[in-house]
Amino acid sequence: MSLAPRKRRVRRPPDLTSLFDVLFIVVFVALIRAAAAEHEVAEAAKTKEPPAPAAPAKPPLPLDVAKLQSQALKNVTAELAGRQPLVIRISDQGVITKIESGDKQLTLDVPLLVPDPDPTIRVAYQGDRSAQLRACRVAMLQLGLADLSAHLVILAPARARDDLPHALVGGLDRDLSRCLADQRAIATLVEPKP
Repeated sequence: MSLAPRKRRVRRPPDLTSLFDVLFIVVFVALIRAAAAEHEVAEAAKTKEPPAPAAPAKPPLPLDVAKLQSQALKNVTAELAGRQPLVIRISDQGVITKIESGDKQLTLDVPLLVPDPDPTIRVAYQGDRSAQLRACRVAMLQLGLADLSAHLVILAPARARDDLPHALVGGLDRDLSRCLADQRAIATLVEPKP
C-alpha cells in the first residue's frame, strides 16, 4: 500500500489594504462631520441666545486646534474639487465598460474577474495577479496619461456592493489604495442609489 504525499495548503495572511482604505474613509468622514457640527454650532450661536447651563459641558477644543481642523478640511475639500473627475464604469459581472474623463468617453470590455481553478475561490480579481489589469492602471493606459495625479478617480459599479461578486468588491477595495500608490490618484467607489 503506497502512501501518496498530501498537498499542503498554504494560507496567506489577510491583505490589510482594504482596512487602511476603510480607516482613511472613516477619518475623512469624521473630519467632515466635525466641521459641519462646528458650522452648525456657530450658526446657531449667531441666531439664538445662549441656553441656560443645565449640566457641565465638555470643554471645547482649544481654539487653535479647532481652527487647524477647519482649515485642514477646507484644504482637503479644495484639493479634491480641483481634480478632474475620471469615471470608471464597471458592470455587475466585473467588466470595465466605459471610462469617462472630460470630453473623452471610451467604451471598453475589460474583464476584472477571471475563473480560478481552486474550488474554494472559483473567481479571482485579475488586478491581484497583474498590475496592468487594475482599474486605475487600465484607465491611465487607455487615456494615454503618465499618471492620474490630476484626477479624482470614481469607480462606479452598476450595482451596490452587496449585489456584486465578493472577489470584485475586494479587488476594487484594494484598487482604491493602489490608485494612490501606483498612479498618484485619489480614488473612491460610488455605489448607485436605489
